[in-house]
This record gives sequence, C-alpha cells and structure tokens, in this order.
Amino acid sequence: MNERHRAAWYDSLFRQGHAALAVIGLLAWSWLGPGPASVLLLPAWAASGQLIFAGSFEAARLRRRAWLGQYLRASSPWQRRLRGGPLMALRHQLLGLLLALLLLVQLRLLPPAHWAALAVAALMLGWWQASLRRRMARHVIDDYAASLTRHLLVWPVGGLLALLLVLLTLWSPQPYLVGLTWEEALVRHVTTTAGDTLLGFFERLAQAVELTQYWAMQNAVTRTGVDAGLALVGWLILLLTQSAFAWAFVRLMVGGDALRSRLTRRPESEREDSA
Repeated sequence: MNERHRAAWYDSLFRQGHAALAVIGLLAWSWLGPGPASVLLLPAWAASGQLIFAGSFEAARLRRRAWLGQYLRASSPWQRRLRGGPLMALRHQLLGLLLALLLLVQLRLLPPAHWAALAVAALMLGWWQASLRRRMARHVIDDYAASLTRHLLVWPVGGLLALLLVLLTLWSPQPYLVGLTWEEALVRHVTTTAGDTLLGFFERLAQAVELTQYWAMQNAVTRTGVDAGLALVGWLILLLTQSAFAWAFVRLMVGGDALRSRLTRRPESEREDSA
C-alpha cells in the first residue's frame, strides 16, 4: 500500500513538473523578440498544435469507444471500423492547429496580470487531476482512469479560466475609443513590432478583434440611449475570444499530459507483451 501511494505521489509530482515546464515554455514564447518569434512561429505552431491534438483526439476516441461499447457487440466488425480513423484525426488536427495559432498569437499580446490566471489554472488542473484520480481508482478501470480524468476536467477548468480572463479584461486599462469611428480606432491603436511577417499579420488581426470589442462596448451608449446591438457585439466578441483562448490553453495542458502518459506507458506495455 505504501509503495502504491509513493508511486502515485511521484507521478503527481512529475505531472506538476510537466505543467510547470509547459507554462515556462509559453512564457518564453511571449518574451521572444519579434525577429526570433517570427522565425520560430511555424515550429511552435506545429508543436503546440500536436499537443492540443493529442488531448482532443484522446477524448474523441474515448467518447467513441464508450458509444460503441454501449450499442455494438464486441464481435462486430463495426467496432474496428467506427472507432475513429483518418477523418476523425484530420478534423482534430485542424482544430488543434486553429487553437494553437490563437493561443500563440494571444500570448504575445497578453497583459501581465493574465499570466497569474494561467498559472492558477495550471496548478488547479494538476491538483484536481491528482485528487480525482485517487477518488476514481476504486471505480474506474486502470487503463481508462487517466484519460477519463483529463476528459472530465477540461470543461470546469476551462470555464473557470474563461470567467477569470473576462473579469481581468474588464478590470484592465483600455484605450479610450469613445467618439471614434471603427476605422479611426484601428488606425490609431493597431500596431505590431513584427513588421510584415506572418506573425505580424496575425498580431494585427488579433489587435483589431480586441479593439473592436472595446470600441463596441464603449460606444454602445449614444445620445439617444443604449445601442443594444452594438453592446451585444462587444460582449459576444469578449466572451468568444476569452473562452477560445482559455479552451486552447487547457487543451494544450491536457494534451501534454496525455502525450506524457502515452510515452511513459508504452515501454510498460511492451514489457508486458514480451512477458
């Protein structure tokens, strides 16, 4: 019993170290200068996209396997045909690349106060994961405990992080855009140090979206009252952008843990098969 608890403690410590390295890597990316960041954009995009893909594809396969086990017999050939193949992988690859691009671009524009929220979310994810796995050990098959735990924590941690980011965004200083037209606001405040590179284009696009939400919310109050449609546009952009960023961050952390778990479990599986 003591050996089992010691192994669980070491596994939890290793997972926390993995999460810390992921946060440090993202922080280093946000601090890179415009030149090195422009050069490393494509490799960083590909790497982070694969991490997000690892977690989302694992969750999709888990849901598909549960559905097949509920409705199909184990001897049916459709068990193998419907368990998830190239089409499912392609869809999650595209989703992973899209979320990774959003994450990398937003990290370079992130205010310092938002990094505290990301650190809290990473710590919360690791602590909840270790606690939930201990509680589920008596009820869930060992081969599915880790993946099921990761799957269950994405929504609550992502939702709390999105809410915290929205509150921090509303609390943070904003450019004064009252009385300006939308085009004037973009011309005055959309700037980037990355120049005409691909990274510079995406940074300007992200700044334009952020300024649009500020402009819509600040100019919703007019002389004739409140423009409900304009206010709704601002709030929708705010909620969608912060939720997508939180979702991408949590998916990256979960995907990194899923990849670590898969790599550490493979040698054990090979030894068991040879035995």
